[in-house]
Amino acid sequence: MKRLLLALVAIMLPLVAAPPALAHTAVRETSITDNSTLSAAPENFTVTFSVATGLANVTLTNAAGRNIALDYTPPHAMTTSFTIPLPTLASGAYTISWRTMAHDGHVMPGAIHFTVAD
Repeated sequence: MKRLLLALVAIMLPLVAAPPALAHTAVRETSITDNSTLSAAPENFTVTFSVATGLANVTLTNAAGRNIALDYTPPHAMTTSFTIPLPTLASGAYTISWRTMAHDGHVMPGAIHFTVAD
């Protein structure tokens, strides 16, 4: 009976310990808070993740859904933090969206909505 219990514990322990290792990258911090209103247009957007990840792409759109050109190419290396320079933004609503790729190849989207006040 004791051997059976020890065998069950030995089998179950890796399964119980695995979920954190299998968890996907999470956004830890952004330089712009989602749904915020800013008194001045930001010069950069920084996003920090819980683990090193690849940034597959990033886009900036206005309230009409039109893309606004970014002078930024995501690096090939995986890292925990990315800083994207933003163009001069007029007052209005914007969305900055991204897709990351984890080490396991899983693609995860993210977005921040913000408004630049008059």
